[in-house]
Amino acid sequence: MHIYFPIPKITNLAEYVGIKESLAEAYTFFDGNALDGARFFFGVKNPAVEIVRGRKYITDILKDDFEDFDNSQDLIQQGSRNSTMNHFAGRILIRYGNTDEARELFDKKASLCSPPLEDEELEQIWKSACKFYKKVAASEDYVPPEEYNERYEEYKPEKLTDIAMAEIFTKHNKGKAIYTISQGWLYWTGKKWEDSELKVMSLYMETAKKVLENASIEFKETYQELADAEMMGNKEEKVQAKLKVNTAKAYLNFAKKMNDHGKVSGILKLAKSLLEVKNEKLDADAFILNTPVGVIDLKTSEIKEHDPSYYCTKITALAPSKDNMDMWIDTLRDVTGGDDEFINFLKFHAGSTLIGHVYEEALLIAYGDGGNGKSTVFNSEAHVLGDYAGKIPAESLTTRAKNVKVDLAELCGKRFILASETEEGQRLSSSMLKQIASVDDISAERKYYAPFSFTPTHSTILYTNHLPKVGSNDRGTWRRIVVAPFSIAIKNPKTDYIDKLIEKAGGAILQWMIEGAKEYIDAGFKYPKCNVVDDAKSSYKEENDWINHFISDKCIKGTNYKEMSARLYQVYREWAGSNGEYIRNNRDFSRALIAEGYEKKRTNRGIEWGGITINDLMESEDDFL
Repeated sequence: MHIYFPIPKITNLAEYVGIKESLAEAYTFFDGNALDGARFFFGVKNPAVEIVRGRKYITDILKDDFEDFDNSQDLIQQGSRNSTMNHFAGRILIRYGNTDEARELFDKKASLCSPPLEDEELEQIWKSACKFYKKVAASEDYVPPEEYNERYEEYKPEKLTDIAMAEIFTKHNKGKAIYTISQGWLYWTGKKWEDSELKVMSLYMETAKKVLENASIEFKETYQELADAEMMGNKEEKVQAKLKVNTAKAYLNFAKKMNDHGKVSGILKLAKSLLEVKNEKLDADAFILNTPVGVIDLKTSEIKEHDPSYYCTKITALAPSKDNMDMWIDTLRDVTGGDDEFINFLKFHAGSTLIGHVYEEALLIAYGDGGNGKSTVFNSEAHVLGDYAGKIPAESLTTRAKNVKVDLAELCGKRFILASETEEGQRLSSSMLKQIASVDDISAERKYYAPFSFTPTHSTILYTNHLPKVGSNDRGTWRRIVVAPFSIAIKNPKTDYIDKLIEKAGGAILQWMIEGAKEYIDAGFKYPKCNVVDDAKSSYKEENDWINHFISDKCIKGTNYKEMSARLYQVYREWAGSNGEYIRNNRDFSRALIAEGYEKKRTNRGIEWGGITINDLMESEDDFL
């Protein structure tokens, strides 16, 4: 004969086994060899089934039995002592581990046995339970009590509020997410801080999911405690267990709410102040370069491990390498005609662009006819620098610039800025030059954003076939100009050469630049002397010395000479127009004369210049022609 007792739906194996064990304790006819979680169904032909309708599940009957037992006495009577203590020992070992606390609870429970069990028997029960616990602890999905408790506490907010949830998010995502006013949310990729609000939202969702998982575990645990208390404990334990269940249920409902879509932006908004980092901290160390293989100390060339505390928001496109270095050196020899002094200068300059601080207020102008390799050199350097490199339109450096502040915004945080190809005849803007090649803070603005200012960290290179005209002769302009002449025509240049160069020797290019940075630093942040560079600048300056060209063509100099200001300016205008020169206004013309040492004063006849006069003979010859 088989007797079937209906029970409520149970999905927890431990709870199901607990019911069987309780049945065995309460009813001696229950098979003590069938206490595990397995269920077997046996059938016969034409069974004779008798159904007896009842009003309670077997679990309700057991509950009533234990409540009656609890009300009558707290003692564990003979006949149920061993099974009760075995069951209890297994529970507390799983919950507390094989600890002094677990053993203390076991001994306390044993004191309720009537009559008391022998010490040897209790010790045997404990050892048996410890063996069982050892098997449980060896399973893959088992979480040790100390780890579980730590994890559980870490993800449980102190209060069930949005602010507490923001604090939990902050606690578990320090070093993974930061907030800055200038760039918003940044996410740590493991190598750099990346501008990505979506990835930070993903971090929040992961945190909220873990909070929900822990809340679910707590609810199940407290519910199990209540079941245990009802089966084995006293009234006080049941009251406490019910309170825990209610608290866990509130936590579970809160955790579910925190996983709602509408909570994501709200919690992240609260977390901004908790994870805020000042803009000045981003890429603040001028002497480190972030690469795929680590952070390089440019002073020593030492490679350090990536660390979020460096606050690097940029990374090079390639890792430094010495592979195929000869290919890059051969390229430099080809474009410089084998000029080692020029190659050394280019190396120092390339190294200086890696440093996030301006030591040389300079604009490097690389010029030469097409097909001479200048674009290959500087575009290759820009490519390997990855995030550290940027571009601005060449027009922004000239007097034709339109959206100057927008163009200047592109310089923010960069180290290598490239501009290419000015049109023939365009004039370099002295005011723009003094902004981009300066240590002074730069005012800029991005479209649709408020204006801002930043400290420059970049070096600028302009490569062009046509040198722009320079209208100013002041020292502040010319001390900022560095000219690199590329005059060697490359025979049969290959259109795809730069792609192959980067593919094969990209790491070597970066390695060469890093070596150049250390050499530049060791040299006191000064470029080495280079004759072709010095000569090119001298020639460039002489070609753009418009005021002395005018004086040489149209004037006579001498301490006894004088000339009326109006006439001198009129002759200049005619000279500039006939020579295709830009015609400057009277104020700029006067400033140029003063810079050359001439003085003007007011007389009865009007304003006149001293030390200079119009060469009337030259003027008459021009009129005759």
